Amino acid sequence: MNTTTAPAVAPRRRRRLELNASLVVGVVLTIGFLVIAIVSFFWLPSNPNIPNIKNRMLPPGTVDHWLGTDGLGRDIIAQLMVGARTSILVGAGGATISLILGTIAGLVAAAYGKIADETISRGADIMLSIPGMVTALVLAATMGSGALTTIFALTAFFTPSFTRVIRSAAMSVLQEDFITSAKLYGRGKLFILARHVIPNIAGVMIVQFTLYFAAGILTEAGLSYLGVGVTRPSISWGMMLNEAQQTVGISSPLAMWPGLAIVIVVLGLNLLGDGLRDVLDPKLKRRS
Repeated sequence: MNTTTAPAVAPRRRRRLELNASLVVGVVLTIGFLVIAIVSFFWLPSNPNIPNIKNRMLPPGTVDHWLGTDGLGRDIIAQLMVGARTSILVGAGGATISLILGTIAGLVAAAYGKIADETISRGADIMLSIPGMVTALVLAATMGSGALTTIFALTAFFTPSFTRVIRSAAMSVLQEDFITSAKLYGRGKLFILARHVIPNIAGVMIVQFTLYFAAGILTEAGLSYLGVGVTRPSISWGMMLNEAQQTVGISSPLAMWPGLAIVIVVLGLNLLGDGLRDVLDPKLKRRS
């Protein structure tokens, strides 16, 4: 009987991967985004920061400028490519720092008693009650606009939410019988967290990272559009939207291209997160 049960499990897992359209589409879009960003370090059709007035406002389909140029004659493709790597730097940077800080805070809150739990939880609540734009404006006023400031702003936005998610997941694992057994064997809290809790919440951490990566890109675009995010000579899709609004009546594609890039990348990362959630924890899919 055991020989028939074991083979049946693997095909079910393979079918779950094969039928997970969200994961496939998310992986394809995300890899495409990463490839474009990497290529931009080695090749660009032109310098995206050098104006060329004689080529200003060229329409899409021009031989040397496939997506056209902006009001200063700068190539749109070059700006989109550099904007992709800015999105990775800022979005992934904010999500990574938030994941690290949120994981540490969430694990401490879950494992180190009521005082630690209440202190960290109340602190997270206070941070969540502060509007994100206020935080961004304060940081921009004190540090100046730029990629680093935006990363700090995203860290302040996302860390409290990460902390809540990790705390909840860790507390669920700490109630399991194998944790009780580990305590009976004299294992310390650090050992239990590192050996048992973190491996069991790794799936949650990965999914949350992809979702906050997407949220970071979207938030950075919004901040840059409002002028408190990334500024030149760095290039951001949100900054391109801000500049495009000055010529939107003359050339609407100037606003369309960065907007489309944001939609595709954020959609890809969200589909990737949803697909990973279904694969790593199919029970969530059945309950939803």
